[in-house]
Formats: sequence, C-alpha cells, structure tokens
Amino acid sequence: MDIQKHFEKKKIEQILTKKLSKREVQVLSLYATGFSIEDISKILVLSESTVYTHIKNVFEKIRIDSSADVKITLCLFWHMF
Repeated sequence: MDIQKHFEKKKIEQILTKKLSKREVQVLSLYATGFSIEDISKILVLSESTVYTHIKNVFEKIRIDSSADVKITLCLFWHMF
C-alpha cells in the first residue's frame, strides 16, 4: 500500500470516528449498503424513529443534504478500508 494512501485513509477514518458515535457508524454502515430503515431497526433492535434520528444527525454532522449523497459518500468510504 502506498504511504500517502495509507495516511489519507487514516485521516478520513479519524474525521468520521471523531464526529460520529459508534451507533451512528453502525447505522450508516448498514444504510450505505442498502438496508432500509425498517431493516436496520430490526438488525440493531432499535425503533425506526431512532434509526431515522441517527441518520438525520449524521447528515447534520457531515453536512450531507440527501439520502443519495450519504449512500454514495459512505459506499466510497467503506470500500476504502
């Protein structure tokens, strides 16, 4: 692995883990891979309202305006690691 790429990945990982809670990362990793809010609520044993709130909070924390944007961003992120 290229040293520069290694540090770029670490920087992105650090930024997201500092801004997002562990639960937000769990919810969004499932959401980014195509699971619905209903599916995520069943997998993580949360209410659909709680899942929606986690997604909304992440949108605000990383300034993403739409569901499509977050899915694209997170899919790219998860494929980097």
